[in-house]
Amino acid sequence: MNKSKYAYFRRTAASMFAALAAAGMLCGCQKQIEDDPSVTGNIPDYTVATTVPPVTTEAVTATLPPEPDPEPLEKYLEYYEQNNDFIGWISIPTLTNSRGEMYIDYPVMQTDDNSKYIDTDFYGEYSKSGSVYADYKAPITATDNADNITLYGHSMADGTYFRHLLDYRDGVDFIKENYIINFDTRWEENQYVVVACFLIGIYEWQDDEPLFEYFKCRNFDTEEDYNYFYDNIMYRSYYLSDIECEYGDEFLTLSTCAYDFDDSRFVVVARKVRDGEDISGYADTYVKNRNRHNPSILD
Repeated sequence: MNKSKYAYFRRTAASMFAALAAAGMLCGCQKQIEDDPSVTGNIPDYTVATTVPPVTTEAVTATLPPEPDPEPLEKYLEYYEQNNDFIGWISIPTLTNSRGEMYIDYPVMQTDDNSKYIDTDFYGEYSKSGSVYADYKAPITATDNADNITLYGHSMADGTYFRHLLDYRDGVDFIKENYIINFDTRWEENQYVVVACFLIGIYEWQDDEPLFEYFKCRNFDTEEDYNYFYDNIMYRSYYLSDIECEYGDEFLTLSTCAYDFDDSRFVVVARKVRDGEDISGYADTYVKNRNRHNPSILD
């Protein structure tokens, strides 16, 4: 959504959510199952010298503070000034309603606690729909990002936030129309192409296959790490295509609640478009994956 649409969204959100809550229409996801270790830091012990040190020929190494992040893109500066947890913007430009408004068009938040924006809106106020937020363990900076960034959003019964990710199960024709995803960081515009969509559980007992914790696949330090991630998403994917992926590519993973069984998730994975890459011909290459793996709990 643009700035004017987002302002309108804020004005109407309170009344809409109250009405939906009364009608029992709001549905949200649980926090992703993963224990987060405590965050501790070492504080330098700065002391004032009371005597003059002896002259020495040893070199003195100074530790310089990190350089501050550059200014956000102009179109995102206002959002960052309102909330410094703002890290970017997610949108799917072709996934629209009858008025041409995008279903998924939201600011993305990131902080040091994944639970904060489960029920907190952009303005820091309580909201059952929460916000779209990025995994706090996946670095997003002006100069470097995690190899795979996971974004979480509730699957709201009123169709907001990530509810329409579930539409990617509708068939080949749907993904051909909606295979491009935009995820801008606050410093850079980025485009991605969908390579996999799958249904998965978050507990071992939900499937005969070993548990695939996609949300822990953040950085591929080795080609083996990358192959583990890629092979698992394609094994489960509803679709296959001619989109090539290789070690060194960057990925975006969108995760939301599904309702096929308790604690199920629906996940969409997209690869970042490479510099100079022509993506116009990809749409026609999507086909149904007739050998995809479905969680055995559904058998």
